[in-house]
Amino acid sequence: MTTRTDAGAAGRPGVRPGTRTAALPAVRTVTGSAARSAGRLPGALLGLLCGRRAKWVVLAVWLGVAVAAGSSAGRLESVQKDDIAAYLPGSADSARAVERILGMQGESLAPATVVYERRGGVTGADEAAIARDLEELARIDGVVAELPAPTGGRSFDRRDLDRELEPYRDAKGRLPEGLRAVEEKLRIPEVKKTIDLLAAERSRDGEAVQVAVVVRDRGGRETAQVVERVRRVVDAGRPAGLAAHITGPAGFQADALAVFSTVDTDLLLAAMGVAVVVLLVTYRSAVLWLLPLGTVLVGLVVAMGVNRALAAAEVITVSSVAVSLLMVLVIGAGTDYALLIVARYREELRRHADRHEAMAVALRRAGPAVVASAATVVAGLLCLTAAELNSTKGLGPVSAVGVTGAMLAMMTLLPAVMVICGRWVFWPAIPHHDPHPGPHDGGPAAGGAFWGRLGRGIARNPRRVWSVTLAVLAVCSAGLTAYREGGLGNADVFLGRPDSVVGQEAAARHFPAGGADPVQVVTGERYVRDVILDTAQRPEVTAITLGAAGNGDVLLNVTVRPSGDRDAERREVLALRDRLRAVAAPDVNVGGNAALVADLERGAERDRKVIIPLVLLVVFAVLALLLRSLVAPLLLLATVVVSFLATLGISALAFTHLFGFAGVDQGFVLLVFVFLVALGVDYNIFLMHRVREEAHRHGTARGAILGLEATGGVITSAGVVLAGTFAVLVVLPLSQTVQLAFAVAVGVLLDTMVVRSVLVTALTLDIGDAVWWPGRLSRGPARRSGARPPAVPGGPAARTPLIRPQVVLRTRRPVRPRVILRSAPAVVGKSEKREGGFSGM
Repeated sequence: MTTRTDAGAAGRPGVRPGTRTAALPAVRTVTGSAARSAGRLPGALLGLLCGRRAKWVVLAVWLGVAVAAGSSAGRLESVQKDDIAAYLPGSADSARAVERILGMQGESLAPATVVYERRGGVTGADEAAIARDLEELARIDGVVAELPAPTGGRSFDRRDLDRELEPYRDAKGRLPEGLRAVEEKLRIPEVKKTIDLLAAERSRDGEAVQVAVVVRDRGGRETAQVVERVRRVVDAGRPAGLAAHITGPAGFQADALAVFSTVDTDLLLAAMGVAVVVLLVTYRSAVLWLLPLGTVLVGLVVAMGVNRALAAAEVITVSSVAVSLLMVLVIGAGTDYALLIVARYREELRRHADRHEAMAVALRRAGPAVVASAATVVAGLLCLTAAELNSTKGLGPVSAVGVTGAMLAMMTLLPAVMVICGRWVFWPAIPHHDPHPGPHDGGPAAGGAFWGRLGRGIARNPRRVWSVTLAVLAVCSAGLTAYREGGLGNADVFLGRPDSVVGQEAAARHFPAGGADPVQVVTGERYVRDVILDTAQRPEVTAITLGAAGNGDVLLNVTVRPSGDRDAERREVLALRDRLRAVAAPDVNVGGNAALVADLERGAERDRKVIIPLVLLVVFAVLALLLRSLVAPLLLLATVVVSFLATLGISALAFTHLFGFAGVDQGFVLLVFVFLVALGVDYNIFLMHRVREEAHRHGTARGAILGLEATGGVITSAGVVLAGTFAVLVVLPLSQTVQLAFAVAVGVLLDTMVVRSVLVTALTLDIGDAVWWPGRLSRGPARRSGARPPAVPGGPAARTPLIRPQVVLRTRRPVRPRVILRSAPAVVGKSEKREGGFSGM
């Protein structure tokens, strides 16, 4: 190691003139640049970014990037895809059916059903108004009033069917049993050269009329605009007492998009409000909160611009839910990183007269932990790219870009802005330079008297503490018995009753169920007879209607008798698909809403089996490299998984008995797992890095207590921010987002308040130095320096550890002692002196 003679050491207590000291300093004030004070290459680079001149360059670069990305970010909604078919891979059977139907129709079409209803019966004036509506609807750009005949103009009517069946009748005119079902169920619409799509159908009770309006599905926003024009026509001149509602797939799609378009601003403001409150409470400054908040908004704009470019290039699929998650994740994660960096910067301001030097040291100590934790979250999110469902696959990169943008903004832009502003931003509690700082002085959460008392209390009997904590979490996990996945219909997606739900209920009161949402069977022309014959034999099938044809394909709309049990209906659709494959494979595909949902559930199950083990493996690898241990990563992953199971149990009970949800979205488990594992390990990284730093000097037992004391307040504040920002998703009146918001918020709070502070600390104290196996720390500091580490009163130092390390018998080369030069005389020889490394603060 390079040494030098300290010419200025004379007069310093404990340092004689001419003493040869280490060239690499620890925490001290120097007159060199911020880069040299960092002492390592990453620290040097970060120090350069907050230098006296470079800070202005960093600010200018970020402002330029934000301006360039701003216009693109504002057009993110133009590339969103929210139709259910876009969520499925092209190999899915229902997606293949959609593709073949598009080939016959020449364009994507979506039906919207207008339901007119009058209690007591529809009047003649009502029918006249409906007729006028039909004429106006046909003129709307985007509404398809007619289609070419499916067979080039040849007429099909009941006589054609009779001629087809005549050869099979016996002497008495009776058909065999199989063909009798065909005669009863097969419906062939009478067409000439075109098919009229706009037609009114009156209910048998005479109280309702429904009109199928087929619109061009050009994308979520454009389709919603066409539906809105249909709504204006229907509402204009409607007789008093005649109710009208728009339902069907296009109606539901329009209502779902209306939810996101009206609450995106509310969502952003609510998330920002949570961050502002926590920043104000944490730092008690009237000005400071503006800097992290402004920085995180810049990071959000850049992330949205990048995602828009990726979606436009068809690299990823962006949904409305993904955009909402992006906003809360960037604000939550960005504020978390700001809390940690500002806390350490405030601490270093008391040790350094130069704020540039203080920021450089703060970034060297807190920065690597922030980067590592962000990398862990990004790695976990990118595992979603292995998903089969496009909605899940796209969510990973969208969120990963957001977390990366938040981290880069907080590690570069925030330090530059803070050193530009100076110490006054902390007003009224301005941290002034103190040549004799305390060991944890400098941040509101750093003193942590409560967390120190908690750590010492756990140390008295850590084994009992973690045993009781695990038992409590196991009781919470028992709530999984109430968990029910699936069973959600279109109406169950909304928490309220939008017009599409009201219209669906009205149609169900007056018209046979199933006809508005048939199973779509697409097969080749040579298999049509066999498919019709086989389908007609199914007792649950009530009607088979010949639809479009072209490109050698024929569409059959199959109406299935509703059973009231959505899961049972989907099983029937899957059974029909399997049976038809035996008849016409591989030239048959079964689509429709029920088949699409069934394929989504199958895809979600496959994604869980693949991605959950992959996330665990990736996160374990990151933690092992970061902590230089195998035991600690396994410990942290195990605690996060336990927290995840407890969160699922609590959520299942709340969904059933508090919210009254009909079921849980099929993607719920996977998304909650990825977010909780990535974010839960994120907080544990901050804790365990500080514990590791303290363990180098004091041993694992005391290091665990000091680490908890130093990080407890800030990490808890960070957890409250993230839980609060996710909780604001409840402003979206959709069951999917409310379920995700509740589970992630509960899981983050459970992880920060119980798992990280109690369970991880107790296990670390009980396991002892072996938690760092096979790293050098597993041998204990006493075997490296020859000094016995300070014992923790009543702690595990006098107890037998849960895991007894076997590597302590290995021999090691003697470690050369280092003499560290300090600029502050009073600091030399104190227990708080630091010799390098970094903390999670």
